[in-house]
Amino acid sequence: MSIAQDVTKHLADIVGFPTVSSVSNLALLDHLEAVTAPFGARVRRFPNAEGNKASLLVSIGPDAPGGIVFSGHTDVVPTQGQAWSADPFTLRQQGSRVIGRGATDMKGFLACCIAALPGIASRPLKRPVHLAFSYDEEVGCTGVGDMAEWIGKSNLAPRLAVIGEPTGMDLVAAHKGGLIGWARIRGKPGHSSQPDRYVNAVMTAGDLIGEINRIRADMRAGPQFEGLDPPYSTIQVNVIRGGLHGNIVAESCEFFWEMRIIPGESDYAVLERIKAYAADVLEPAMKAVDPDCGITLDVQARIPGLKPESEALTGQMLDFLGQVSPRYVSYGTEAGIFQMAGVPSFVVGPGDIADAHQPDEGIEISELERCVAFLDRLGESCCER
Repeated sequence: MSIAQDVTKHLADIVGFPTVSSVSNLALLDHLEAVTAPFGARVRRFPNAEGNKASLLVSIGPDAPGGIVFSGHTDVVPTQGQAWSADPFTLRQQGSRVIGRGATDMKGFLACCIAALPGIASRPLKRPVHLAFSYDEEVGCTGVGDMAEWIGKSNLAPRLAVIGEPTGMDLVAAHKGGLIGWARIRGKPGHSSQPDRYVNAVMTAGDLIGEINRIRADMRAGPQFEGLDPPYSTIQVNVIRGGLHGNIVAESCEFFWEMRIIPGESDYAVLERIKAYAADVLEPAMKAVDPDCGITLDVQARIPGLKPESEALTGQMLDFLGQVSPRYVSYGTEAGIFQMAGVPSFVVGPGDIADAHQPDEGIEISELERCVAFLDRLGESCCER
């Protein structure tokens, strides 16, 4: 069987598990354990609190430090409301591409890991290769933390982690991080003919958004990280809802905020500035009308930024890929979480990020072949002392 046939067969199997973030991924993990078992895999699961999802760590080769981690997430975004031309969870080939939900983001990488495994396992490995498959990446990278922290604190001490998000097989050595969450404003309702007797939650939300907009302007004129687009941090509000009727002072309002922070800058410092404005500027007038009024800022998820690794290690990765220089990107990945846990990390994987989350999501078979060859070369490096 050719590499192309092998990797697309594995991808068809993996796409067949409809692991949208709202459902369990355990059946897929059972499958991944089964296909890696013949290679002497040692497995460890990291379940969520409900027990219906888990991350999976599969280790091949000696139980020794200094190995390599190949990491990808098992969850995919929903397909409802999208114009798919066929069943999203049945992989199909169209010319030089294969199409199915997750083909690019990022079950294609998972399939490459499995396809590369026989060749890697057949070598005289001096250091292990670990496959780290997470859950709930698509809802804010919230599922990988326990596994990454355990890897960082264990005696595994991997020399690097490769997170296989779609980069067109380019090396991504840095990306933005940040926080996402909700601001919730509790006002006091009343007839709109007497607005000063009450607290308008929608108007207060507008004041808080105004402060966020000032922070946005400060970021644009603030620290820069060349190579990112844009090269400065950003913050914005993308969803807002509140109020009941046109002639009732709004009792409640909430809005979703997100910030993308360049490596080296503090996301929590930005959050504290927003909290201080809410507590010191807005809430005193609100509570003067009714002490029950107030503002809460809830963090939904934190995605750490990825800082460049050493020139020596980055150079080694570029040599493996036959490239001259790395790229930097403005979106976040689980790489920053592995790096924060003490594992040097990079992002490189098959496919184009523009295909991710789209109807008829697809990937070039040649990209999958390139990725398998790259993983094989990394695996071979684990034969060296």
